Amino acid sequence: METFISAPFGNYIKPKHCTPVTGTWTLYSRGNRLLALAKSLRYNRKLGGWQNKLCLPNRGVDVGLSKILPYEILSIAQVNEDDFKLFSKIIPLDQNIEVNLSCPNIDSNSWNDARYFTETYLRQYCIAKVGPLTTLEQLKFLIDELGYTQIHFSNTLPLSNNRGGVSGKILIPYTKELIRLVRDNWGDKIEIIAGGGISHINHVTEYMTAGANHISIGSVCFHPIKLWKLLKALQ
Repeated sequence: METFISAPFGNYIKPKHCTPVTGTWTLYSRGNRLLALAKSLRYNRKLGGWQNKLCLPNRGVDVGLSKILPYEILSIAQVNEDDFKLFSKIIPLDQNIEVNLSCPNIDSNSWNDARYFTETYLRQYCIAKVGPLTTLEQLKFLIDELGYTQIHFSNTLPLSNNRGGVSGKILIPYTKELIRLVRDNWGDKIEIIAGGGISHINHVTEYMTAGANHISIGSVCFHPIKLWKLLKALQ
């Protein structure tokens, strides 16, 4: 089992026994990440998760590529049409990547263009990160048509009325259902990374029992003591 530190936390938190995912990077700069966090991030007690409307603030993929270490994973997202096509010309063919297809704050129909990254087999990781509302039909397209064999469940749950998205324990039932859909339809052919609401080793056991191969931790990073205890338990 591999433990991933999801983006954007992977930019800053890099435990020795985990794999950081850096980004999420867009083709061009979209502002300061820490400033955007200060403006939009808040804890939604009613939903039991962290709500944000960040819109992928970052300094652009050129900066990401200049900073990334060989064992890390580059998370990328498409904002405008053909961004993924341009990404495929910039990113080295052996660079580990996570293709973010599920940011609730970006209006981009990027699934078709995600095909550019499965044309090479030089990467150890070529992960598709999808949202909690992903359908079976979308999974069939992602797996059978585009050729993705590594999938990360699941990204932020989108909220109505342009309120951004929420992450945390609210994602657990969605992620478990997506794991079930994949195992029922593709067996063990797909490598699943489970994330959402992991703050205790019991959550890890729950996801692994459901059929995940690996885990990804994110919002627990807002709680240093919980994070330290979780990472210690995972060693």
